[in-house]
Amino acid sequence: MFLTLLKKECIQYLKSITYYIFLIALTLDFITQMGTFETVEKPEPGWEDYGRVRTTDKDLIMRNALSDLLDEYDREEYTTYPIGFYKKVILNDEEQEQVKESLLRITGLTEQELDQAYEEIHKEMEELYQQALSGNEAIMVEEDLYANITIRQDLSWQEFAEEMKTLDHLLGGGSKYSESDLEFTWRKKTYEQALEEYESLIKNDRITNAYARLFCDYVGIMLAILPVFLAVTRVLRDRKAQAEQVIFMAGAGSAKIVLSRFLAAVLMTVIPVIVLSCSTMLQSVYYAKSIQAQYDAFAFIRHIGFWLLPMILVSLSVGFFLTELTDSAIAILVQGAWWFVSIFMTGMNLVGAVGWNLVPRFNAVGAFPIYQQMKGQLMKNRLFYVGFSLLLLIFTIIVYNKKRKGEFVSVGTMLRNRKS
Repeated sequence: MFLTLLKKECIQYLKSITYYIFLIALTLDFITQMGTFETVEKPEPGWEDYGRVRTTDKDLIMRNALSDLLDEYDREEYTTYPIGFYKKVILNDEEQEQVKESLLRITGLTEQELDQAYEEIHKEMEELYQQALSGNEAIMVEEDLYANITIRQDLSWQEFAEEMKTLDHLLGGGSKYSESDLEFTWRKKTYEQALEEYESLIKNDRITNAYARLFCDYVGIMLAILPVFLAVTRVLRDRKAQAEQVIFMAGAGSAKIVLSRFLAAVLMTVIPVIVLSCSTMLQSVYYAKSIQAQYDAFAFIRHIGFWLLPMILVSLSVGFFLTELTDSAIAILVQGAWWFVSIFMTGMNLVGAVGWNLVPRFNAVGAFPIYQQMKGQLMKNRLFYVGFSLLLLIFTIIVYNKKRKGEFVSVGTMLRNRKS
């Protein structure tokens, strides 16, 4: 009987316009984010640029943060991402003076020395600009133009971090000087580092695992929010069709009805994800074969199972539980708010951001050492959300069963009755 219910529920989704909107949204997101498959070229000696590598070297973090601050202060324009979206901040004269005082404390320079240093930098920039005009071509400035303005020798990390915290607060938060953005910085890779990372991509990731992580990073963003629409639509559909009493009188148990709906939603969500992954999977396998490297044929299925499935379970369980509890679409608002916070709380850390966030980020091909560091926390994170979704599912069955027995009236029904 359960399989019959499951089959009927799957058919119900195929009859729902919401499901086809879900498919279109998921497919468009995949195409726009992963439409182009980019291979990784083996590094060769003598290249000008081997990319960048993340480092937690505090001296370099301080140096790079100071260069950014010197540049933004000079332009009188600051870039922030207070809630994940770009925002340009322009300070008034008093606030600009506060930034200048902070620069003086960090560098140990006097006001006159700082102004003179800026004059020399402006002169150098003008010379480069004139050189570009005379040569009729762009000139890339790779060196740090502010290298001559150094950090005070006796400045401790704690004092520097406090200065940055004050500046971030002055800018309204979400700046380059926030505590999360000062956890690491980037430095240029050497040939040896680039070659080691490339060899790790082949030996440790076997190509396909690296692209499976990238696939999960992109697709996971939408899977943390889209499934809730399927759950809410399915529950509200019965109330709209006034089929609740018929269902309540049915012979099937509450657990069977709820589980069949939930599992059908999971299946109808996972199957399109697997289909979409085939494109990237086949390309990564072809890439591995082209360079005569080994590949993991089950990498994408495995990553979908332990990386994406918990997000699907959470989004659906929140949708089913809150909709049964309230007979309203409030689950969309709740999951939407959770999704919004989860996406943007990682800040600019898009490679290796996990913690207890619903949406882990790993927006890179390779970077196996970083993945090794986050893997333990990722597993704990995913198990926690599986457990959380199962708990919500149990609560959904309890609420549904009490509604069938007439022992529980949903919050939405009580409000409607009170208004009438």
